Amino acid sequence: MPRYQVVIKGGRVLDYESGLDAVRDVAIQDGKIVGVDGDYDPGDSPDAHVIDAAGQWVMPGVVDAHAHFAGPPDFGFDTAIGLVQLAAAGVTTAIDLGGQMDVLFDGVTRAGTGITVGSLMRIAPGQTVASETPDVGELTDVISAGLADGSLGAKMWGGYYPLTPEGTARVIQVCNELGAHVAFHVGTTESGSRLDGLREIPEILGSTGRLHIAHVNAYCRGSILPPEQEVAEALQILQSLRPQTVSEVHMAVPNFTRGACGSDGAVLNDVPRNCLRLRGYEVTIDGMRAAILDGYGSVVVRRGDRLELVTGKDGLAAFEARESDVPMSFPVNLPSTAFALTEARDDDGEFIVDAVASDGGVLPRNVNIEQTMAMVRFGALSPLEAVAKLSFNPAEMFGLNAKGRLTPGADGDVTIVDPVTGSATTTLAGGRVVLREGSVVGTGGTILVTAAGEGAARASGLEYAVLDVSRSKMYR
Repeated sequence: MPRYQVVIKGGRVLDYESGLDAVRDVAIQDGKIVGVDGDYDPGDSPDAHVIDAAGQWVMPGVVDAHAHFAGPPDFGFDTAIGLVQLAAAGVTTAIDLGGQMDVLFDGVTRAGTGITVGSLMRIAPGQTVASETPDVGELTDVISAGLADGSLGAKMWGGYYPLTPEGTARVIQVCNELGAHVAFHVGTTESGSRLDGLREIPEILGSTGRLHIAHVNAYCRGSILPPEQEVAEALQILQSLRPQTVSEVHMAVPNFTRGACGSDGAVLNDVPRNCLRLRGYEVTIDGMRAAILDGYGSVVVRRGDRLELVTGKDGLAAFEARESDVPMSFPVNLPSTAFALTEARDDDGEFIVDAVASDGGVLPRNVNIEQTMAMVRFGALSPLEAVAKLSFNPAEMFGLNAKGRLTPGADGDVTIVDPVTGSATTTLAGGRVVLREGSVVGTGGTILVTAAGEGAARASGLEYAVLDVSRSKMYR
């Protein structure tokens, strides 16, 4: 009988791509899946072992298609926090939508948890580009340099650093021409980070553009229409954009934003302004203070190796200590909106929104598995559909064709979930244990880069994998 380095025995194996839903063993050798249809024994090497998964669900490793763990440094968060919190949440691959490669390389070197990570650079007027209307030449230089540094592409943060509609269209154009991933937190200088920002995308994208639309539920909070009407219109827009776009939703109620206010007391960014308006607070520093004291606004504070949401007097003290420029959170993401967008299907039964993602990492909102499992318990998703949302579809969004599946030759990335608690208990990345019975034990990690960034990845001394973004769902 063949013998293998890792054998996961007796779990309910769920693989969306093949449709497998059965109690099976999973065998892993040299970091790859080699079988899911036999009675396997471990090999004789010292690191060979058996994982008893009886009574648990065994699925492809969870891919978080929208996380934050690699900067920018002015956010004040150590990458180590994000890497630990992602691994603890059962994630085996995560993409930072707006990180910095120097921060990512340093964080994985110092405090890697064994997971696979990649990043998109951010496009920010006055920081990474000169103005709100960058031209094609500048964008080509900036994004090409980002790819050479190791980024997989670029993200526009419309709720914080909006470009003009013309500038936004040029970012998409340049990324598409360079074969780079491009994501958009919607909103331009002509719209907000709301439904009106989503309404702009068809014209910005044109008939050929390709785009990743971030956290669709963030634009359905009731800022313009009642939430259920915003969901209905968002779904119509997304369907009209297929197959040019991919998209995701996050499941946590708390959002993530910045409290920064100007010298005149005005709140600087669109997202926190929207949050204050939703509950009738003044869009000023005094309105922000009142929201914190009332328990509506929370300041994100580091305590030990974790981040916590702090409100009331303690939250206000933290807000004042940093002169308002603090990471903040408001409970504005509606579960009903996230659930409706996640389960929505077109007339052919295909999901309209591709994936569930956290928009977390460093933030205490890494609940992808728990909330998706809740939808399974309510009958809104089947177990295999949950795997599609958590693993297969997000892998396809980035062209991670060896991830998101449990078929021979795929990467040995596995997430084992307790169906009673709805949480991950054990994970493996590349056949190596990252999470064991709820404790993070992995070290190091693998960096995802494009061919343009291979030199930077090699110079880092870390393990890396070269990703061909042209094979992603967004470009196929």
